[in-house]
Amino acid sequence: MKTELGGEPLVDLDAMVRAAAFRLLIRSGEAITLESIAQVTGITGDRLAVLCDDLDRAGRIRRDEAGRIVGSAGLSVVPDRHEIEIEGRRFWTWCAYDILGIFGALQATGRASSPIPGTRDVIHLDFTGGRPQKSNAVLFRPDTELMSCCENVYEEWCPNSNLFADRASAQKWATEHGLQGRVLTLTKANELATEEWKSLTNGGEVDLDSKS
Repeated sequence: MKTELGGEPLVDLDAMVRAAAFRLLIRSGEAITLESIAQVTGITGDRLAVLCDDLDRAGRIRRDEAGRIVGSAGLSVVPDRHEIEIEGRRFWTWCAYDILGIFGALQATGRASSPIPGTRDVIHLDFTGGRPQKSNAVLFRPDTELMSCCENVYEEWCPNSNLFADRASAQKWATEHGLQGRVLTLTKANELATEEWKSLTNGGEVDLDSKS
């Protein structure tokens, strides 16, 4: 949703809320309230409530039973599909592509654990300075057309973005599930995802040690 805010030029309020939530989640490691979002964005009251309701329905944020935000832009502070350790702190992500974008944009060091769909196997990736270390794993990323037609990104797009041991396995899985998309090396996926997440992290300027 783009609108005027305080007489300023048009701004994307959805993106503003998602970015604010992402930064607060990564700093605190805990669920955040709408009041916290309001303090950061200046969006308050019913306007903010409606924005968050819409983002939740679209699978762009995740909330708990108390209405607090527990996930935004692929980052989660409660257990989810993929586990990541950033600078010694544990989080989760909604899809494998999120892993590469979050580490890359934060220029972070740590580890990720990602289950291979349809198996009991898990791929472990190490990151240094936001870059994945040597691995033969690849990422399958669905075509953007799938995201554009999703009613809920978390439920319909994210489960289809996964890591695989090799290109052949990724292509076989995608064919079996009738999915169109790209099989990317970790280096390429990291490069693309990092650019997408930079706007959420102010180009990496997020204090990972802050718990305020």
